[in-house]
Amino acid sequence: MNYYLLFFFILTSCSRSYETEASVNDVHDQLSVDVEITLTEKGNIKALIKSKLLERNDNNLELKLTDNVNVDLYDDNYQHSSLITSNYAFVSETENKINAFGDVIVAADNGQQLWTDSLLWDNKADKIFTNASLTFISGNLDTLYGTGFESNIDLTNWKITKPRGSINNE
Repeated sequence: MNYYLLFFFILTSCSRSYETEASVNDVHDQLSVDVEITLTEKGNIKALIKSKLLERNDNNLELKLTDNVNVDLYDDNYQHSSLITSNYAFVSETENKINAFGDVIVAADNGQQLWTDSLLWDNKADKIFTNASLTFISGNLDTLYGTGFESNIDLTNWKITKPRGSINNE
């Protein structure tokens, strides 16, 4: 009987706990609340990003913004052009891009709106893109539907890749 107890203690003492590499990489180095980030170009504002929560991982130089993300975009004359809202977003510090997800709305100052589930803003190209399904409401209140979209940030020069819908001709 004593051999069984000894054997049991030897087995339990030899067990090891393995920590996976993925769990180590998922830990964020920084966590901030009520964040406001200003992106500039030559000292002039290009975007103002606000979020309730920011998580940053130094390993991949990516910011994760959650809970009521707002991105104000500014044109080449540094005038406010549009507002992007989403549930969460990822900001790539190396590529200078923002990927927004969940109930994404782009509201241009000229009255045009884009509604979709995901969106990419490329700061270098100064354009927005999506491959997802979308609803686009023009300044005339025409509603277009489709999949795939590309535009400048004020939604004046846009293209729907696979459009469908109707236009009000009145």
